[in-house]
Amino acid sequence: MRAVTRILVGGLLTATIVVLAGCATLPHSEPNAGGFSTVAPMATGAPVPEGSTPGVRVAIVGDSLTAGGGRSLSEGLTPNTWITYAKGNGVDYVGGWAVGGTTIQQMAAAVKPIAKVDVLVLMAGTNDVRHKISFEDSRASYEKVIATLHPKHVIIGAIPPNNRHPRQAALYEKHLHAYALAAGYDFVDPWGFARDGDVYAPGTSLDGTHPTTAGYRLVGLAYRDAIVRVMATPKVG
Repeated sequence: MRAVTRILVGGLLTATIVVLAGCATLPHSEPNAGGFSTVAPMATGAPVPEGSTPGVRVAIVGDSLTAGGGRSLSEGLTPNTWITYAKGNGVDYVGGWAVGGTTIQQMAAAVKPIAKVDVLVLMAGTNDVRHKISFEDSRASYEKVIATLHPKHVIIGAIPPNNRHPRQAALYEKHLHAYALAAGYDFVDPWGFARDGDVYAPGTSLDGTHPTTAGYRLVGLAYRDAIVRVMATPKVG
């Protein structure tokens, strides 16, 4: 299988609320446009191209950055759940597993099989960093999640900026990226709009770990674009 790296960056939108892990709803501050990267195309929420299989079945696995705050994905989708903005018009959300505060090891132990998954979007690592778990100690758990869901295509999501552990998160990210390339998985960074070096750009996060509601929307649109591209790219080997 050919290894492909795709770096996607969303455009700038505004919102009025944000849900943070363990916190009440807070007002959204206006993003500082000067801190945003513009080196990649904007996420567009592109339709599934003609000729591709309709109803791409997408499963997601992650922590609060996937569930939408300090909650469980099983509670349903909210404006702070990125798949809210990725699904529909040929992209079918078929479930998955995500709980706030969890490591990839906990995800691997909890996730259950789902039939006929076309694309798995797996985004983990923030809580591994928080608990000082190295990527080498996490690698097998990534493989266990993938083996359990047995998708046709795998998208490994980059972990976001981290204001509390910026250097540790950057190191984990480096190894995660190399792992995805070596395994032939797609690696997608939907956080370009939020990055200011290894930390969040001003106005893109209220707690240094999670994006604003506007940010979750950009993440969802970026992943939608990635899903469409993955399904439109012929597999090699």
